[in-house]
Amino acid sequence: MKHWKQLWVASTWAAACTASVSCGTRTPSLPAEGSVHTTLWERAAVRFVPEATEEMPDALNDSYVLDAGRIVMKPLVLPRRARRCEIRLETTVWSAGDPWDKSGCVFAFADGAGRSFLAHMADGLEADTTKFSGVVVEDDRAPALEWMRFITPFGVGHFSHTERAQAYKPEAVETWADSAHWTADLGTLQPWMAAADTLWVGVYIDTWTAEGYEVSVRLSMLESPLACDVAPEHSVWPLFNTTKLAHDQRPFTQLPDSALRVRFHLEHAASDAVLSFLTTGHGGHAGGDEFTRQPHYIVVDGDSVASWTPWRNDCASFRRFNPTSGFWPSTYVYGGDTLEERVASSDLSRSNWCPGDLVVPQRIPLGGLEAGDHELTVSVPGAQPWGNEAYNFWNLAGWLETSP
Repeated sequence: MKHWKQLWVASTWAAACTASVSCGTRTPSLPAEGSVHTTLWERAAVRFVPEATEEMPDALNDSYVLDAGRIVMKPLVLPRRARRCEIRLETTVWSAGDPWDKSGCVFAFADGAGRSFLAHMADGLEADTTKFSGVVVEDDRAPALEWMRFITPFGVGHFSHTERAQAYKPEAVETWADSAHWTADLGTLQPWMAAADTLWVGVYIDTWTAEGYEVSVRLSMLESPLACDVAPEHSVWPLFNTTKLAHDQRPFTQLPDSALRVRFHLEHAASDAVLSFLTTGHGGHAGGDEFTRQPHYIVVDGDSVASWTPWRNDCASFRRFNPTSGFWPSTYVYGGDTLEERVASSDLSRSNWCPGDLVVPQRIPLGGLEAGDHELTVSVPGAQPWGNEAYNFWNLAGWLETSP
């Protein structure tokens, strides 16, 4: 909240300055067209109902219901703005009866990629291969661009005021939260949004219960008050997304055997390129990829551009969002005294995520890229195999931003 207040103050000051300053001969004075606020969903149901008909419309929210109810999706037409916009995505999630932590996201396709996705969801074509449009870019098929990745907390909302939750509330938590709310800055995606005639926006949660969750999503485009603040013109290219967004697509389990390889083509040279990269490890129980540190390596055209180990060790700070998290007693010695406290599952460090928080993309500068064909690889050599009830997998997503 403080961030947006600071932006408002800065914008107000800048607007006052520009009232008496000319835009100059090279920069046009752009008309003010106004900010845009769109409510995409208001407490829409996201749940697992196998008997649900694919592409069944949700009359309340004017949406397609896909993947047995685990995805809601709708078309969105946004007005183009000549001025730069601060673009803010706000998402609120309540458990409607699912007590577990689940991966989720707000994602979008542009134009034909969205229609292709809907067609594949209807007939299941190629949904279990890396050629499916949900995984890598290929020809005119593009993967989903994740506007926000989040992890639902354990039971927030439906279970927040139960007797059991109150009985097991730790001293450090004054009140269980009623919902989880996140905000993401999508300002760098303005050119991609503006270039599309239609955006196909969806919400996905990996729930397996009929109760599932309720989700509200709001998109705001806050137009710059500066008459000379021209909208950005860089290009945005969705490259890969392994999140399971199709009913008969399996979780992505390739990494123990080989790197994810993505080939892409640039019509024009880029003076500056940035890769936005999301990664979260899941499954495998205590010793699996969810709970072990796994180094990642990014290579572009044979050159190593980044290596790091994604890891979150601050999950205990989200304890108030997790009323149904499992816990166990733990003893430790402090100042010569033996103390006992409850350790919750939601407190444990994980592979780049915490129950109740969003996942922030890693932005990796690539420098200049020549026109022509390129190859990007993502390697996680320590990734563990799927099988023997150790269901390890990685949700990877990446998009490229290039400036001429």
